[in-house]
Amino acid sequence: MRFISKRNQVTLEAGEVVKRYKDLEGLRREAWALEYLSNLGLAVPPLLAVNEDSLRMEYIPGETYEALTETMTVEMAIALAQWLADYQRMTGLLRGDVNLRNFLWTGQACVGVDFEDPTIAGQGETDMGKILAYAVTYGPAFTVEKEQCANLLLAAFSKTGGEREKIREAYLKEIGEMNHRRSGQSVEVAVAALFFDGLK
Repeated sequence: MRFISKRNQVTLEAGEVVKRYKDLEGLRREAWALEYLSNLGLAVPPLLAVNEDSLRMEYIPGETYEALTETMTVEMAIALAQWLADYQRMTGLLRGDVNLRNFLWTGQACVGVDFEDPTIAGQGETDMGKILAYAVTYGPAFTVEKEQCANLLLAAFSKTGGEREKIREAYLKEIGEMNHRRSGQSVEVAVAALFFDGLK
């Protein structure tokens, strides 16, 4: 079985996730992050082995949060918001790469995956706004289900201390950046703003 990854080869082999890296600095960052976050008690895949160009991790069954944007529940949203708040509190850093493929729902908890990018500092609302931008623009964008998902996530982020206006600012900034990254799939920033302003 092969997992989606734009930069690396990630496969399931003998019940373990094997991630082969082109960038060995990314391998070192991820190995360090997995050990560090696990020692802090944050839900991440247990690191089993570090090899010359790959990591072996325990396989965590579940669905990515990307796959859940049309069926988000209160429990799922709260779990993601709490994981993110715990990460930011424990590390003093932003998660940064908050593509929703980097969060798994196990049926009981949220687990964070993919920690090869350099860490960054900033306000927690930056991660929250980016998550909302991803959540509502995965195809099909701006559906009734995406609105429900965004409402649940925004409420959960508010409970962990996120300020709505700062989240909105980060959300709109990420929409603009997505338009530069995603060829042929641009989203009108004005439409995205109206969508956010209609959230409860």
